[in-house]
Amino acid sequence: MSAGSARRLRRACLAGWVIAGAWTALAQAREYDEARVAAPFLKIGQGARAAGMGEAFTAVADDPTAIFWNPGGLAQITDVEVMFTHNQWIEDFRHEYFGVTVPFEGTWSAAYSLLDLGQFSQLDSDTRQPGDTFSVNDQVMQFGYARSFVNGAICAGASAKLIKEDLGDGIRGQTASFSGGILGVPLWEEPRLALAAVVENMGGELSGFEMPTTFRAGVSWRKSGLLAAQAEALPSGIEDSEARGTAGYPWQSEELSDSLTLAFDVVAPRRGRMEFHAGLEYWLSFAAVRAGYRFRYPRNDLGGPSGLTLGLGLRGRGFQFDYGFDASYAPYGDLGSASRFAVIVSF
Repeated sequence: MSAGSARRLRRACLAGWVIAGAWTALAQAREYDEARVAAPFLKIGQGARAAGMGEAFTAVADDPTAIFWNPGGLAQITDVEVMFTHNQWIEDFRHEYFGVTVPFEGTWSAAYSLLDLGQFSQLDSDTRQPGDTFSVNDQVMQFGYARSFVNGAICAGASAKLIKEDLGDGIRGQTASFSGGILGVPLWEEPRLALAAVVENMGGELSGFEMPTTFRAGVSWRKSGLLAAQAEALPSGIEDSEARGTAGYPWQSEELSDSLTLAFDVVAPRRGRMEFHAGLEYWLSFAAVRAGYRFRYPRNDLGGPSGLTLGLGLRGRGFQFDYGFDASYAPYGDLGSASRFAVIVSF
């Protein structure tokens, strides 16, 4: 092992030790009383790509949803990007997300999300018959900034949220919260290893309840050119396209490329149950497949298979389309299943 590789490995081990220590300290101090936490809608993940990867996105965070998953990841974005996500959630619930990133002396970002729970009938206190209807919705406006240091090896960022909640019948509230994240790349050569840590939703109270402050820690590993390496390893007789009578393997074309990303997250809320997320993404030229799993300790409420996720992606010049499907093998019963799609345009 070269001296440079040894230094990078020591740096990776040190960063992992720091993240693990911080997570352990927070996990020991937190409580499991979720009923005392406000704004549970802030826990709904943003983006179809992250959804397909089991929401293991803390150490990936390289698209406009980084402002949600890890503000530090915004520094990885070098183009102006606009993103729209539609989440057809359980029953007729609707979750919309719009985000934009602008690189300028770092990377600036703004995002707006809306959770629309639809119309409800108000019961008359005397007759118990439906009366007037009212709507329930939650809105979040978010602003973030990030920049890189040490030749891009470290990305750090922060974001602020303005949160508004409308439960109908005049019951409303609003507050602000803040998040901060860091993403380090101790091995910035291929294969690329990234470590990340985030503290999110730090702030005051909403309608008398505290914000869902949460700590995230993640690691990701990415390797490109897997098929090219496989082609180079083939015997010379197989590599010879003329002897094979074909035009060569698809991955031997200069126009095609591939990459594999593996990710793992640990999520420790101040109040609530610990979660573990794992996911993968594989791109072959313009198409991607994704899979993941989410686990809430000590068990998933809807059964083990409910943690499974799947996703697909397509991309072209300045354009990307993503689709994610939650709980693929165990939908939410009579409430329906959850799926979402996202469109990203780059300039």
